[in-house]
Amino acid sequence: MNSSFKHSSLWIEPWRDQITEESGHDPRSRYVEQYWLGVIGPTAAWLMRYVAYEFDDSPDGFELPVNDIALQLGISPKAGPRGGLYRTMDRLVMFRLAAEGHASFAVRRRLPPLNNAQLRRLPQHLQRSHSSCYSQPKSAA
Repeated sequence: MNSSFKHSSLWIEPWRDQITEESGHDPRSRYVEQYWLGVIGPTAAWLMRYVAYEFDDSPDGFELPVNDIALQLGISPKAGPRGGLYRTMDRLVMFRLAAEGHASFAVRRRLPPLNNAQLRRLPQHLQRSHSSCYSQPKSAA
């Protein structure tokens, strides 16, 4: 990651992806809580939820106060690669839920369905429930 974390805040803007925005899951949904949580971890899931609420009020983007949000999430406010928020953002980038720009991050407004490799990381009972609930084509409402 670049030097974005030298600043006291980060600019967060929505990652525009029409397919995921149409077929994805809200970060505050049961799907994310039940399936994505075990893949990205609780801190990253809570950060995604926080960002979703902020996008409700500021759909084009907002300033994320680094120290405040780190403390709110219960992670280290330390700057740099050892800081909690740095590691959490790195995790979101690793799972393609965020993308880093020069001095900002684009974060998905909705999370895509898990891919097969991610599903295999889940306990068997969640793999089965995901298969029975989400492998069927969604009917048009």
